[in-house]
This record gives sequence, structure tokens and C-alpha cells, in this order.
Amino acid sequence: MFDPTVFDNLKTVLEGAIYDLDLDGTIVITDRHDFVDLAHFSRTYHITFRLQESEETGVLCTVTLQTKLEQIAGELLQQNPTKPGCMLTITFYMPIQQIETTCPLVEDTLLGIWGANRLIRQTLRRDYKSKTEAYDNEITIEFGRLIHEENVTDLQAMVPYMLKSLQQLQPFYGM
Repeated sequence: MFDPTVFDNLKTVLEGAIYDLDLDGTIVITDRHDFVDLAHFSRTYHITFRLQESEETGVLCTVTLQTKLEQIAGELLQQNPTKPGCMLTITFYMPIQQIETTCPLVEDTLLGIWGANRLIRQTLRRDYKSKTEAYDNEITIEFGRLIHEENVTDLQAMVPYMLKSLQQLQPFYGM
């Protein structure tokens, strides 16, 4: 038997909190990936979900938990002077058309939910040959610090913020 890493413990807590919402019908999990990158010796976990009532045309949320070689090695070898931890990123996906008006509304909405110290980045994409006016808006919330095992309750407390974000972003879908 092996001793689970910080990544394993945080992933288990995050996955459990999100799957509980799927089981009670609040959300629908649409995708999940658990990667081990042997070239860079890193681990990445993604879980994507949407609100149950939004059906196929809803805003998607992907939660990403990642750890890199420095964190893994420091933890396993017990030689790293800093506490081992993971990076957490929350990303929302939705199409929009009116970028000049919708992007500021999205940013204000998320700052109201997550707080002013969060970095909120919106990346717009569109195929240049596309006949549609819609852009794919990828909205990323970054925390700028590592999440440690002591933050497990903070991690669980973020899940309602994710739900609130999905609910409040839904009216901007396709706007």
C-alpha cells in the first residue's frame, strides 16, 4: 500500500463533492480526465459539469487540479522546505456574440462571487472562416497560490461558488 500524495487526497475530496451534486441531480458531469504525464512527471485532474436544468445548451464548468515534479518530488522525498500543494483552476465555457458588452458583465459577475483578489481571464476563440458571429468564451479563475491539505475545507466550500457562477452566467449564454 502506498501513502497517498496531497494531490490524491485533494482530488478525492473534490471528486466526491462534485459527484455528490451529480447524484442528487443538481449537476450533470459531462467529462473527466485523470492524467499522469511521464514526460514532465506531473499529474492533472479535470472534471467538467453543467447545471442539470441547462440541458445541452448550458455553461460548462471545468475544475482542474494539477501538481508538478517539484511538488511531487519534494513530498515523496521529504526534502522540499515548502509544503507540498496543487494548483487549482476553475474554467467556465460559453458562447457569446456581443463581446464588448458581455465580457465586462461576465467579469463583474464573477468578481462579485469570487472576490476582487481573483484573476479572471477571458479568452475568446472563433474560426476565422466561421459564418457565425459567436465566439467561444473560456473564462478562467486563477487563485495564484498552491492549495494544501489544510485547505480541504476551502476546496469543499468552493463548490457552491461554482454552482452560483454557473447559475449567474447562464443568462449570458449566447448573448
